[in-house]
Amino acid sequence: MMREYIVGLVAVVSILGWSTLRYDSPYPAFSLQHNYVSVSDLQNQIAKISHRSKSVFWRTAEEKPLRNHLLFEETFEGSDPLHTAVNLQTDTEHGFRVVTDPLNNENKVARFELRASDPMIHRGMRSELFVVDRVTDKEMWYSFAVMFPEDGYAPDSSNELISQWHQEGSPPISLRTVDNVIYLRVRHNTKEDKWKVMELAPLTKDVWHEFVFHIIHSAGSDAILEVWHNGVKRVSYSGRNHFEDKKMPYWKVGVYKAKWNNSRTASEKRVIYFDNVRVGNELASYESMRSQRTNDKTNSDL
Repeated sequence: MMREYIVGLVAVVSILGWSTLRYDSPYPAFSLQHNYVSVSDLQNQIAKISHRSKSVFWRTAEEKPLRNHLLFEETFEGSDPLHTAVNLQTDTEHGFRVVTDPLNNENKVARFELRASDPMIHRGMRSELFVVDRVTDKEMWYSFAVMFPEDGYAPDSSNELISQWHQEGSPPISLRTVDNVIYLRVRHNTKEDKWKVMELAPLTKDVWHEFVFHIIHSAGSDAILEVWHNGVKRVSYSGRNHFEDKKMPYWKVGVYKAKWNNSRTASEKRVIYFDNVRVGNELASYESMRSQRTNDKTNSDL
């Protein structure tokens, strides 16, 4: 009887231990240091779990109900940022910090930094926030604000991704920058022209650019891709935007520079700020996904 009791107790403890790892973050809370949130403690904990994955799993969006149309929202405010994010992909101390908004000292934002000398992570040169593991529905909304500092984002003729919807291989939808341009690259609807490139806005520095995306992820005739930049609709595209016979995409924001995987370019580092990262379902709309920022956060004239 005693032996059966002990075996049962061990089983219960094992189950509770896994539940804590998966749902109730065992990592120490972020601590404010010199106006930013350090990830050094977080990285140490990640290393103990797996020296390969560098993955941190947090509470799922379902465990923290949001407004009916919102599945995810991260404003980087409070003492526990990223508590609903899936995964932070960086392997350096400078790769990710929560800092004071350069344009508004009452607001917190995410600061990503990637250097040409950084180690590769997940087979690439990246500092990214893994927002959604796998999109569950075809019709989705996404939005965020992004800023490129003059000191930290020099023009480069080699492009980088700042947001990507990824299935396998090259992402079927990605937001990119090159030289002084922000553009969208999407899977094209003809085999002869695999990628369609759409210029969205000039890469103006030290101002906030707000993007809202409405996507029906599909390789068929029902595919839709709409993009607003600072209140102006820039894209209304009905061609395929999805690789058929592949899993639904996952979504990331941050910076990924493939050219640095095996060579160097004109720039040595990329610094980029993000705020108000949101994911909405089919009940969302353009108005509900906007951040409603004041002029200190976005430049509507861009």
